[in-house]
Amino acid sequence: MDVNLNGLTTPAEVQKGVADNTKDTVDVPATYLDKANFPGPFTAGVNQVIPYEFFAGDGMLTRLILKASDKAPWSDNGSAKNPALPPVEKLGKGLYFYEVDLAGTQGKSDKELLDLLKQNGTHSYKATIKVYGAKDGKADLSNLVATKDLTVNLNGYKSLNEMKSKMPATSQDKMMPNKEQDKTMNTSQPMATPSMKQDQAPAASSQMSDEGKMVSTNKVSSPMMADQMKDQKDMLPYTGEAQTSMATLGFFGLALAGLLGGLGLKAKKEEND
Repeated sequence: MDVNLNGLTTPAEVQKGVADNTKDTVDVPATYLDKANFPGPFTAGVNQVIPYEFFAGDGMLTRLILKASDKAPWSDNGSAKNPALPPVEKLGKGLYFYEVDLAGTQGKSDKELLDLLKQNGTHSYKATIKVYGAKDGKADLSNLVATKDLTVNLNGYKSLNEMKSKMPATSQDKMMPNKEQDKTMNTSQPMATPSMKQDQAPAASSQMSDEGKMVSTNKVSSPMMADQMKDQKDMLPYTGEAQTSMATLGFFGLALAGLLGGLGLKAKKEEND
């Protein structure tokens, strides 16, 4: 049993603090990792031994391990200089040291570690908190006071610029068929108009030829149909060759009607004579 007679933090208090005050799983927001710089505090205490009182400084990854960090302010790279969170109440300075070993990243620290974490992006790491006693003002690695295993989930972050730079190639590949289709449609639509007119012209010509024949027949039976045919001719829309055929048939009809009319008058005159 440890009895604190001089007001110094006992190993038992450290052990209780590690067990009760730290999380089993830590989720690190993507923006925290993305905005972390070096020099900066983000990787302090990870894969390196530093004083225990620095465990939860502002902008540090290990700050997020403490349960108290959920309600505490955070600033990227500690720019706001928010107060550090004590891992143990009334922790004396220089009494204990700590490190958080991150599995799969051993041997890397500071900038090299930060670059690796960013490169790995979204990744789940097994981590171990280790708290050591002190000897002659330095960490005594042979005196392991407390330890705890936990999981650190780092979320990778892709900036909007990176996403935009990757989108054009993919988007262009996906959009090309639509663009080619639109190009084909735009090209074919103007060509379809004269084609349709040519296809419709024989039908219109045939229809108007029949109408011309009917008008000519009516002209033979009644000279008054000439005026009606003229009115009908004026009302017909312009249809290219069909209009010319109609006019030609109309002229032949008028000539035929005049000829028959003249022959009729001549025959009548001969009868009278």
